[in-house]
Amino acid sequence: MRARPGSSLACSVRVVTAIQRADMFPYGSLSGDMILAEGDDETSRVLSLPRPVYFYDSLFSQLYVATNGIVSAQDLPMEKQYVDDGFPTDFPVVAPFLADIDTSGGRGQIYYRVTETPSVLNRVAQEVHRGFPDAKFTPTHVVVATWENVAAYEEPTRTSGPSNKFNTFQAVIGYDEVDSYVLFLYPEGGLNFFGTRPKESYNVEIELPARVGFSRGEVTYLIFSRTEGPHYSVTSDEQSVKNLYQVGNTGIPGVWLFHTGNRYSFDNIVPASVGGLLATPPTRGHGLSLDTTTPDYPEFEEYPDNTFDPDSQDEEDDYPLTGGDAEFQPAPASDHSEAPQPASPDAPSSPSEDVPHGSQPSNRQYAPPNPPEASQCCYAALNMFFFAFSFCPRFQQQCSQNAFCSDYATGYCCHCRPGFYGNGRHCLPEGAPQRVSGKVSGTVTVGSTPVDLNNIDLHAYIVVGDGRAYTAISEVPEPVGWALMPVAPIGELFGWLFALELPNSQAGFKITGAEFTRRAEVIFYPGNQRLSIIQTGRGLDDHNHLTVDTVLSGSVPFLPPGAEVTMDPFKETYQYYPSVATSTSVREYSVVSADRGSESFSFQLKQNITYRDCRHDSSTTALETLQITMERVFVMYVKEERILRYAITNKISPVGVEPTGPELVNPCYAGTHDCDTTAQCIPQEGQAFRCQCATGYRGDGRNCYDIDECAEGLSTCGAHAQCMNLPGSHRCQCQSGFEFGFDGRTCYIFISKFQSEVFHHLWLLHFFPGPSIFSDVDECSSSPCHVDARCINGLGSFQCQCQAGFYGDGFYFPVVPTQRLESVCERWRSSLIEHYGGKPEPQQYLPQCEPDGQFSPVQCYGETTYCWCVDQDGREVPGTRSHDVVKPACLPSAAPPTVRPLPRPDVTPPTNADITLLYAQGQKIGALPLNGTRLDATRAKTLLTLHGSIVVGIAYDCRENRVYWTDLSARTINRASMAPGAEPEILINTNLVSPEGLAVDVKRRLIFWVDSNPDMIESANLDGSGRRTLFDTDLVNPRAIIVVSSSGTLFWTDWNREAPKIESSSVDGQNRRVVVSDGVGLPNALTFDSSSGQVCWADAGTKRLECVSPDGSGRRVIHSSLNYPFSMVYYRNHFYYTDWRRDGVIVVSKESSQFTDEYLPDQRSHLYGIAVDVPGGLNLHP
Repeated sequence: MRARPGSSLACSVRVVTAIQRADMFPYGSLSGDMILAEGDDETSRVLSLPRPVYFYDSLFSQLYVATNGIVSAQDLPMEKQYVDDGFPTDFPVVAPFLADIDTSGGRGQIYYRVTETPSVLNRVAQEVHRGFPDAKFTPTHVVVATWENVAAYEEPTRTSGPSNKFNTFQAVIGYDEVDSYVLFLYPEGGLNFFGTRPKESYNVEIELPARVGFSRGEVTYLIFSRTEGPHYSVTSDEQSVKNLYQVGNTGIPGVWLFHTGNRYSFDNIVPASVGGLLATPPTRGHGLSLDTTTPDYPEFEEYPDNTFDPDSQDEEDDYPLTGGDAEFQPAPASDHSEAPQPASPDAPSSPSEDVPHGSQPSNRQYAPPNPPEASQCCYAALNMFFFAFSFCPRFQQQCSQNAFCSDYATGYCCHCRPGFYGNGRHCLPEGAPQRVSGKVSGTVTVGSTPVDLNNIDLHAYIVVGDGRAYTAISEVPEPVGWALMPVAPIGELFGWLFALELPNSQAGFKITGAEFTRRAEVIFYPGNQRLSIIQTGRGLDDHNHLTVDTVLSGSVPFLPPGAEVTMDPFKETYQYYPSVATSTSVREYSVVSADRGSESFSFQLKQNITYRDCRHDSSTTALETLQITMERVFVMYVKEERILRYAITNKISPVGVEPTGPELVNPCYAGTHDCDTTAQCIPQEGQAFRCQCATGYRGDGRNCYDIDECAEGLSTCGAHAQCMNLPGSHRCQCQSGFEFGFDGRTCYIFISKFQSEVFHHLWLLHFFPGPSIFSDVDECSSSPCHVDARCINGLGSFQCQCQAGFYGDGFYFPVVPTQRLESVCERWRSSLIEHYGGKPEPQQYLPQCEPDGQFSPVQCYGETTYCWCVDQDGREVPGTRSHDVVKPACLPSAAPPTVRPLPRPDVTPPTNADITLLYAQGQKIGALPLNGTRLDATRAKTLLTLHGSIVVGIAYDCRENRVYWTDLSARTINRASMAPGAEPEILINTNLVSPEGLAVDVKRRLIFWVDSNPDMIESANLDGSGRRTLFDTDLVNPRAIIVVSSSGTLFWTDWNREAPKIESSSVDGQNRRVVVSDGVGLPNALTFDSSSGQVCWADAGTKRLECVSPDGSGRRVIHSSLNYPFSMVYYRNHFYYTDWRRDGVIVVSKESSQFTDEYLPDQRSHLYGIAVDVPGGLNLHP
């Protein structure tokens, strides 16, 4: 018992008070605790238990501690799947306080450990024996998890400062070989918030009370089915949460004890009961005020200095290449050092987030360096006026529509909203792939021949989720195309901007946004040629794509036509200063040509990337150095297409970060995860990760679909504004006669420049009627106008005048969207949204449309897993309905829009290759040579380009050296000789609807194929004659087909979602039978293991690679965790399969059952069929 100050001890009545923090189980670093990382949704690394624990009647050997007030026996899903829901949960949970907790910014700590300390074991035993007198329990291990001074998640836009409410509580799990018990401890003053707001509550003021209790999670029954397990709740509403520290079930307020598991029989949680629930008298202050150990947080951060330094007001935010600096290492900027002086005036011209001169009062202009003492009062009052004045209402439009503006003492800064990333002025949806477009110009001298580049097109595509950056420059003249292959730094910019981020690092776009200038110089050795590269980021276009223009000037070494360039992986260190990032490196590369053989060269790269940062937010930590790791550099010039390509895989990390081995790198950081390209990979402990659809997309993370914010009424556009949907986002555009207000979303009637000047002068006269403190200020010095406008200074004002060829108000030019007719899919979608009242429920159906308006091949009911395939007219394909988390493997039926100019459709076979994999990738057939059983990515090339096609099935005839394929778009079966310059030949073009799998019988000179729409299997001679239907019954979704020539046997798969199977027959259609149907999900890929005589398949539903003898015996699993296989071939004890998650070729060793290699093409899109080209007549299926 403890007496409060001022209380009387004259009364002898004993009052039991709640436990104090000192009464909790020991915790903290001195107790050997591990500390959970700060954040809103963190999960600890796996806590391996020395001996497993029984929870309910199941045995678990590891635990996880999570931010949101829970301990789980399995890795947790993303918080939105459970944090706002009640019990039961889908996974095992011990929940002392399940709520949306956030420890970001040092707002609390979470400690955890497993211990065998005798004092802790004895205390747990005493508590259990007091609560359960008959228990025979001697704990061998105890897990202690403590949440100290943790805060509730708060939306940044809803509060003016961090809350001062913090909670402290503890969960203690004690167990032996038979039983487990759990203690919840809530000290006096430890609970100060009792629930949290849902993140997606929008403007609805609701708060969900914390959930306290236990849930077993889903349990399995009938082998493959799952159902909800038992659960137990301690609280039911906010009042019961408030009672947690005032009552208890152990005789001590704030201490709760439960029997939670038993080895032999356990139905549900059993609470301790010592005289029932013990209530304490409502003592003043209990649980409603912060304890003295909780720090106080002021509501607003104070700034020690809110004045400008007049000496620095003319400083520019531009750091071009330092002329004549051989070392090329600018000195680090200190408080008194001068920044490098600009060498040219073409710095980024976006307005600074300093207060613009003339358009808003700025204390920069009215504070003399040393104000005289007599005027101190006036100066202080004036300074106070500016500090109290809010800049953001006036300059919100300078921020991205996906950002919020924050006022600071010296100005304002823009910050991207949750779910977006960037520098605040430009924000992109997190997790979504990014596209770049622009022009390349300049003059490049190759050898002694100057070649002009006249605004040729540059396009880049970056898969942000794994750091792959693909750059293509079209219409490159041949001598320059070969010579520029080593100049991968052209594409490295995009890799740095959107690199895969390892912990404690950030990619360039978060620093620069979409407006920057990069100046690089490449010096080639031994010839000492010099090439200048200037790349200017000009913002985001109408589609949220980055626009970058490139100017090349100088000379490069001559490379012979047909040469191949290879570059080894390398690391480069970037140094960061205010408004500039710099790097210097030396690269080596090899050139292989027919005339010269293999030669080694090098070049030195020196570069500066300048941008405008915002220095008003003093709470941000400035970067110093980061390391970019380029793990794969692929360069290629395609003579026929006149396209120069760079493909680079990039990761950014603190300097010196070296993974200990591939097996220890989380798939999110290795880039080997199976998340959708429009999803974020969120690393968990060890090898675990979860996929979360990017902002503006919905789905399960492995299949994500764009949300049409405009059609669904989710846009932020105000009145008189038109909403334009973009992938992952949307854009607001004012109607004619209106212009954006300060918030960048609301449109107002257009005000002329004359009216604007009048208002401006009236404002100045109202606040500053005397002329003595004013002189004219050159507002143009702060670059307030659009990049394509000219600023004209005037007395007390300025004008922005559009340059020739542009029109608008000089600040923002109107966006004129390119219009196309609304497609059937889009009209249907709009009609249903209107039918649903503008806001469809998550489970309601809306057609999913591709960016070009076509129906997406996969259609789903809202956010559910009920999905099916459709044809190009939106009609359902029978037998494809799925209620599984794995979406059906639907194929597109319409080719993507044709991109011109079209390359010649003739064969370019690989050179000097004995064994080559041939793979279908939509509009082309690729060739991937093998070096032994390893993939030789350096010699990979396009065998045949077929614009307007969707190549799916592919087969190879080793006797005549021909490749055969099915074309889903043209509805044809085709072939071509593997000789250089050979052209495609159409074999069959009638009565085909959806031809997919294809096989060649080398011995009998026949082809076999499946047609998945009429559900048929057919055959013909190799020239297309003698066509014959083998099967047209009892087929629903046939896909893969193979033929074993030696035995004359056909095998095929049918991925009918209701009854998938693998069948076989003779080549003449006799002896049809089912080989396997049990435990099959989505059998896409099929091949034959000639060494064992088994047929093998890769299943996208079960994720397994399995083999079985033709008679159904000897079934075995080769690999149990594939991603999304589509087609497969077997060669020399290895399986090579195309994967829809990685969009590449993956290799699995039959002997080790491990992934051994992968190939990711330089252009990312789905890969379909795969075959082996074995010259010399070697038959893979003897």
